Amino acid sequence: MPNGWPVTLAVLWPNLLWLLLPPRDAPSSSPPEFPRWVGVLETVGRLGVFVVPCFSRVEFAGSHDWGGVGVMGLALAIYYGGWTRYFLMGRRYELLYRSLLKFPIPLAVSPVVYFIAAAAVLNSAALAAMSVLFGDPHIYLSYRESRRVRAAVHSQKEALSDAV
Repeated sequence: MPNGWPVTLAVLWPNLLWLLLPPRDAPSSSPPEFPRWVGVLETVGRLGVFVVPCFSRVEFAGSHDWGGVGVMGLALAIYYGGWTRYFLMGRRYELLYRSLLKFPIPLAVSPVVYFIAAAAVLNSAALAAMSVLFGDPHIYLSYRESRRVRAAVHSQKEALSDAV
């Protein structure tokens, strides 16, 4: 019987909370254009990383499984750290993309690392494929958005210093 659904739930619940508590200062301008296929790949991959574990079975067969669990735990700790910072520091949009302890775009990179490690633990080639399908465009798009947000924050700071 499949018992991998907690793998999905561990990453999904902060996103559900984000739907209830969105950023207070999301930019009104839309992000720069990107090829449509990049968004399609990310969406298909996102659905895959959330659905595949629900049909997988967690069984520990050896020490490599515990190493994968350790990587999952570390990635999840970074992910939760990023979300905690976002919720506790006023739900500012830029916090979704700011580095955490020198870890770049933690809310994009850490779930990808988590799902790749989960693929090893679950011994799931399908989850590994979905992780890559999700991860490459997700990190790429998040990186582009982080650069846009950094530029906007920098411009705001310059405007404030010029006003003073």
